[in-house]
Amino acid sequence: MVQYNLRKLFEERLNNHKLIAAIKEPKSIEKAIKYKENISAVILMTGNVLTVKEYVDVLQKAGLPVILHVEKIGGLAVDDYGIEFIKKNVKPFAIVTTKSSIIKKAKSKGIFVIQRVFLIDTEVYNNLVDNIEHIQSDIIEIMPSRAPDFLQRLIKVSPIPIITGGLLTNSHDAKEALAHGVSAVTTSNTDLWKSDIMDIN
Repeated sequence: MVQYNLRKLFEERLNNHKLIAAIKEPKSIEKAIKYKENISAVILMTGNVLTVKEYVDVLQKAGLPVILHVEKIGGLAVDDYGIEFIKKNVKPFAIVTTKSSIIKKAKSKGIFVIQRVFLIDTEVYNNLVDNIEHIQSDIIEIMPSRAPDFLQRLIKVSPIPIITGGLLTNSHDAKEALAHGVSAVTTSNTDLWKSDIMDIN
């Protein structure tokens, strides 16, 4: 029931706020909470097995669904036991990963998953498009965000939502990505958390 409520909260916030805050250091947790009225969720990219539950609890208690970047958490082995630990003890809203093996394990446990894809060349893009119907994740995150032509083409063929992040240096970059049809942009730039991204000139 808690997980269902978090999903509903995430969907509601995503409809109103098109920015997901990427937290790369603990001191940014306080800033995300301070500016939560402009943020739909957070991607937590800091912490270790001793601190991650505390970080997740603080953020979700403040009303911010947490997407845990499992490959960035110190001491966490993302095997079957690690996935079970995340689901039963840490309890984030979702996880983000680059690895298909982790996606498969997480989905088997009923965890909401965001797949991060780095578009380093056209081969990666073509492989993604060719396999788009078999993607198991709930959302795809495309990195970096400054590839508008590829984003537009991918959105047209993807049956699941697309978000994007990386190389966002100002509000213009964020708005440009949103104009191409992505569901949200992700950024660790705390200056962009301070206002609703759609209201910034």
